[in-house]
Formats: sequence, structure tokens, C-alpha cells
Amino acid sequence: MSGLPQKLEVRSGHDLSLRALDPADMLDLIEAGGSAVSGPSASAWLSYAQMICSVSAINGVPVQMPATKDEIKDLARRIGNDGLSALQEVFVADASAGDGMLDTSKN
Repeated sequence: MSGLPQKLEVRSGHDLSLRALDPADMLDLIEAGGSAVSGPSASAWLSYAQMICSVSAINGVPVQMPATKDEIKDLARRIGNDGLSALQEVFVADASAGDGMLDTSKN
């Protein structure tokens, strides 16, 4: 996720500060996911959790990296539906930009 904005304004009026997760963060996220990352929906769960855990602050108040599935769920609830919709737009746009670069490099 190289194209993440530092701040994201949400329709409900909240501001989300974002950061890209590094490899150590991803290992922590996999550990926190436990059984959720070993089933058939592991990829979808991890992608969604990565998006949620990229939030480093809500309205300027720092958010600690979740360490358990319950903490990830709690953060998702704090972000809310509007926040998750805004995050999805950013992550889809960033993934699409990355796909374009990959297609170009194949040629």
C-alpha cells in the first residue's frame, strides 16, 4: 500500500489517519487473526483486517495496533460503516494502481 493518504475525511465528519503496515505489523496481524487466517476465507479476512489496522488515529486520537481478533473488531466498530467505505475506496484505488504497474512491467 504505497499510495495511502496520511489523512482520510469520512462522510460522517470523522478524520482517519492512515499508515501502511510493515512486514512486522502483518506478522502481528496474522498472529492476532488466529484461526481466521487458516480457513478458506483467510485471504479476504486478512485483506479486510489490514485495511482496518491501517488506521493509526481517529479524529487525531492515536489508535494502537490491535493484538487480537476482538480488538480488530472493536476498531472496526469505532471506524464505522462510513469509515470502512472510505477505506475501501482508498484500498481498491491503490490496488488498482499497483495492478496497472504490474501489467505494464509484463509487456
